[in-house]
Parts: sequence; structure tokens; C-alpha cells
Amino acid sequence: MSGRNLRMPVIAALCLVTFGAYFTLKDCGFVNYDDYKYVIDNYNIQGGLTLDGVLWALKTSYFSYWHPLTWISHMADISLYGLNPHGHHLSSLLIHVGAVTAVFLFLNYATGRLWQSALVAALFALHPINVESVAWVSERKNVLCALFWFITAAAYVYYARGPAFSRYVIVLLCYLFALMSKPMAVTLPVMMLILDYWPLARVRGNGKMNGLLVLEKLPFFVLSALSSALTIYGQAKNEAVASLTESSLWFRLSSAALSYMTYLGKAFWPTALCVFYPYKEISSPWPVVLSAAALVVITGAAVWIRKTQPYVLAGWLWFLVTLVPVLQFVQTSAAPVADRYAYIPFAGIFIIVSWGIFDFFKNNRTIIPVFAAALLLPLALLTYRQTGYWRDTGTLFKHAIDVTENNFLAYNLYGTHLLSTGETDGAIEQFTRALRILPDYPALNFNMWSALIIKGKKAEAAPYFEKSLPYWAVEGESSVFKLGLSYLRQKNYDTAVEFFLKVLVINQQNKLIYKYIGMALMGLHRYEDALAYIDKGLEASADNWELYFQKGLVLKEMGRREDAVLNFKEAQRLAPHSQNPGPNIETMLKSVQTQ
Repeated sequence: MSGRNLRMPVIAALCLVTFGAYFTLKDCGFVNYDDYKYVIDNYNIQGGLTLDGVLWALKTSYFSYWHPLTWISHMADISLYGLNPHGHHLSSLLIHVGAVTAVFLFLNYATGRLWQSALVAALFALHPINVESVAWVSERKNVLCALFWFITAAAYVYYARGPAFSRYVIVLLCYLFALMSKPMAVTLPVMMLILDYWPLARVRGNGKMNGLLVLEKLPFFVLSALSSALTIYGQAKNEAVASLTESSLWFRLSSAALSYMTYLGKAFWPTALCVFYPYKEISSPWPVVLSAAALVVITGAAVWIRKTQPYVLAGWLWFLVTLVPVLQFVQTSAAPVADRYAYIPFAGIFIIVSWGIFDFFKNNRTIIPVFAAALLLPLALLTYRQTGYWRDTGTLFKHAIDVTENNFLAYNLYGTHLLSTGETDGAIEQFTRALRILPDYPALNFNMWSALIIKGKKAEAAPYFEKSLPYWAVEGESSVFKLGLSYLRQKNYDTAVEFFLKVLVINQQNKLIYKYIGMALMGLHRYEDALAYIDKGLEASADNWELYFQKGLVLKEMGRREDAVLNFKEAQRLAPHSQNPGPNIETMLKSVQTQ
């Protein structure tokens, strides 16, 4: 069979092994690390794929990014699956499979090498470092960006083989789609210049020709600059950018050198992978010096052998360049390294490995399939296992605790998971461990305060409440209300009252909270107190039908039937038809009137 006839069987095999490696994704749910903000509690996408939703996606920088295609993909999932996590995971996996296919077709088209391209695509499909991008619903932006990244690369090869304005426009549109998925694509114009060197061989000794190649990329660099500016603005607006006084230039450069070598280590020895890697204290300059020296030596070696193995220099530059946006030179993250950041950059390493294997065994090609299988099988098994850690929040962060040290985020989120499942003592233990690392972190102090309040240890909780005040100002109201509602549903009325009263402290304009305070006090049979709070709510919001309805329920329990009827009738008069509360009110009216 010719190489062209083998493309479809190769693509089918790549899809099959990818689905097999990610088979445990079917058991995975959402996690409490960004998934709630991106999907579950994001009311902007809850209506599914609508015109209003698309317009919001095009305008918003919610969550510090402008990536409208990502939001639109989440809206489409809501339309297809609702909040069933299995559907959302399936979409991410299908996009990953699409990216794997695009990697193969791009390299095969650019180089004419079928099996080298297939091996690169297989490494991209099966390397366990990519599990985070595929299995984390919030990282839809990463797989979507990669899909359009490799489609853009393929379109660029198509243009370079026969330059024409229509082909140029196609490349520009594909690049725009990549940027609209995630700003990680800002380095793609530089990558086009690297592709001009290898495999397209458009770079010549003629300086004028090379200048034209740079000029040709100018519109792409403009789009890249605009995307970078939007991202930095969004991060700064959300106070996510650290100043040089908080994080020195030396620290950032040192961390970058160490991060490069950490990524290289994970490329060839992908163990102890997890969702979050905290910064480590740089207590000695020697690891930094050795890392920087290693980068210089590897780069020098790649330049030295460029005439005989140009793919080494191209692949190495691919790796170096595409990691630049996530090396925290503009520090926006508490993580110096993240598995998701390697999703596109590692393709450069895979090119070096794949073409290198075929060069090394060029005199004995029969051994290559055996060698490739021996390389891919362990990766597939590691990916299968790594995917299982994304089953739920508890599994994910328990694993992170097991494979890292001083992981304050893992302690915190594992603790919140334990708190949500009623394991309050275990949660307190995790929050204590995290607070040893970051004693003044507001969110941690808030979580510790919550846990101690649940245990009834109000005196012990008080200091944590004071330290958590900045968190209350940003996210406290929503978090506290959800905790109160959770305990109301569990009929833990005392604790529910504590949380609802804290909501009132945070936001005195929240008139509806009086209803929930009344419900919790009703559960405690404190009817007079319940009435007092509901009346306070009605003083500030006299047209709130829910407060009248709740007052009617309290009066009914107190045996004051006539007063209850009056309040139910007022609720019925004020109730908006769109919320359709009428039948419940009518039922209560009939119930009271027939007593």
C-alpha cells in the first residue's frame, strides 16, 4: 500500500489506542478546582448554545481570559448533555483525538514521512502528561487551542507550498480560532518561522528572502500582540499578576531555567504527575546554574548538528519557544510547572524522538516497530492510570498530596472535599497542614473557620474569621450561602443559622437571606425569632413574595391561621408568573382554610 492509502488505517489505529488509554474517563466527574466556576456555577453558559450566550462569550474576559470559542464549546455541551460530566469529558476526549489526527496529518503533509509522523502523533496521544488537559473539564481551552494550532500549522504548509491570498486568509482565520480558544497560541507566528527552516526549507542564505518571510508573518504577530495584551489586562484586572516586589526578576528567571529542566525530566520519566506543583524555595544558586548550563549545551548541540539532523534544532526550538508564555515571566500563577502547559510544547520533543529513532535504526528498520511498541505501551498504561486519578476531587487531590511535598493547594482542596462529605475532622487536619505553609491565606482561613464552626468550636474559629475577611469580600457570600443551604438540607439547623447570619454580615442588601434564616429557625421551632427576621426582610423589601410565603408558613405552624391566609394571599398577588409558585401557595391556602 502507498503512504497515502495507509493514512486512514493509521488514523483509525491512533483513534483506537487513544480511546483505550482514556477509557477510565467514563467514570470521571467534575472536580472542585475551577470546574464549578467554568461550568457548574457559571450562569452565563447555563442556557446552552444561544445567541445571547455567544455574544457574551465574544465580549467577556471572565476568569481572566478572552477565549470565546472555549465558552461556546461549553455552551454546546450544556445543550447536548446538561450537567452530566460524562458528556463534557467525552467532548474533551473527542477534541484530543482530533488534535492527535491533526498532528499526524500536519507532519505527514509537511515532511512526507508517514511512520515518523504516526509515531509523533502516538506519543502525543498517549503521553500521560497530557491527561490533565483531556480529563480536566476546565482545560477544554487547552485541547481546543491545540486542535486549531495543528490545523493552522497544516494550513500554513498548504500556503507555503503554493502561496496565494486565499490560502493566506485560511491560515489567518485558523490562527484566530486558536487564539479564541486559548492565548497559549501567541507563539505560533514564531513557530511558522521555525517551520520555514524545517521541514519546509524556505529559509535561504539570501537575507532579503528571509526578511520577506518575517514580513509575511506580520499580521500574525499583530494578532498575537493583541491576544497577549488582552490576557495581561484580564489577569491584571483580576489582580492575578504579581509585581516585581512580590516576585523578583531573578526569581522568575531562575524558576524558568528550573522549569525547563523539570519539563524535560517529565518528558522522559513521566511519574509523580499531579494537578498542581507548588513553587520550591531556591536555597542554592547551583541548581539554577546547572539548569541554565544544560539548556545552553543542548541548544549548542542542536545548532552543531543542524546540517545533518535539522529536525533536532526545529524540535528543540519548538519546545523552548512554546513554553515561554507559561514560564511565569509575567507571573499569574502559583504554579511554576503544570502538566497542561506541556501539551503543545512536548510535540517538539516528540519530533526529535521520532525522527531520531528512525535515524538511529536506519540500517535495521525491522527493529523500529518493536522499539516503538516498547516505548508506547508503558505510556498508554501510565495514561490509563493517570486518568483514573481524575475520578473525583478527593481522588485527585489525595494523589497530589501523595506525590508532592508542601502542596498547600492540594491540602486545601482535599480538605474542602472532606468537609463536603461530612468528614470534618479530616478536613481540619488538611487545613492545618496547609496553614503551616500559608498561614495568612484568606481562602484557607475561611475554610478552617467553616470547619470549626461546624464542630461547634466558635472560640477557636474566631481568629480564622478575622484572617479570612479578604476572601469574604470577594467570594464569601456565595460560599457561605451554599454551606448554609447544605446544612439546611441536612436539617442541621443550628449550623445553617450560623452561616446564613454570616451572609447577612457580608451583604446587608441580600433581602432573600431573611427567608432562609426564617426556614432554619422554623426547623428549630423558634417561630417568634423566625417571624422577627422575616419582618426585617419585609421592611426592606415589601414586594418580596417569597418572604410573605415564608411568613405564612411560620404563622401556620404557630396556629395563627387567619394571619397565615393573609400572607399567602399577598404572596400569590406578588408572585411572578415566570417562576410559577402559584400551585404551592394555593395548596397552602386550601390547607389552612380547611383546618
